[in-house]
Amino acid sequence: MNRSSKRHSQWAVVFLLAILVAACQKTDVIAPDGSTISLSPTPATIVLAGGVQAEPTTILATVSNSIGVPLSGQDVRFTTTSGTLDPPAGTPVRTDSHGNAVTILTGATQGPTITAKSGKATQTLQLTTATCNLAEITFIQGGPLSLTNCSQSFDLTVQALDTASDPCPGVIITYSLVPTSTPTTDISGNFSPLSGPADASGELSTTLQIDNASCTAKCPGAPKCTMSVKACSGGVCTSTTADLNDNM
Repeated sequence: MNRSSKRHSQWAVVFLLAILVAACQKTDVIAPDGSTISLSPTPATIVLAGGVQAEPTTILATVSNSIGVPLSGQDVRFTTTSGTLDPPAGTPVRTDSHGNAVTILTGATQGPTITAKSGKATQTLQLTTATCNLAEITFIQGGPLSLTNCSQSFDLTVQALDTASDPCPGVIITYSLVPTSTPTTDISGNFSPLSGPADASGELSTTLQIDNASCTAKCPGAPKCTMSVKACSGGVCTSTTADLNDNM
């Protein structure tokens, strides 16, 4: 192949790629001219553990028209400068009835810049990072538990600490009830909130409401009923177990 033919072949490949990209973009339902995109991250700060993002970050994009009305059915394409997006970066994500499109960021190693585009509308978001070598989670309020009636609730607070016993703000903590050594006597309940990011002191509080039906069925007439509360962030957990004697 001579130089001229080679050059023509290269231009043919470029031209073909341009056609494919244009065809792909034409399949998008893009926001009309004058539209805007707002971006909101949850949590707002990425906590790095061992140099890598510890918990997923949800990126919410809201597409609105020129007068601020949310637009449904618009395709938004997200990109990031660090980490991985789900759906993958560049994949069109269609807005819901509230004008919202969502992507999940994981695996970031530094503060990424997130970009969202739909037609001519574009918005960027710079996320910051905080470093925490999470070592332990401990109850600072709410344990041990003492049940006096089946309509009772408990205020619980745990704190996340790093290897230097300093607070770990921003880590996601999740509460749960787990089986004890005698699961047939375990009572159930509901947490509000169930999970969330630790505050500046590394703390997350919740209220545990005892399930009245479970308690009524298992506690009266039995030597005891049982409960075990666990709080975790990733693989770091703490728990408190209570033997709730039938004195009601």
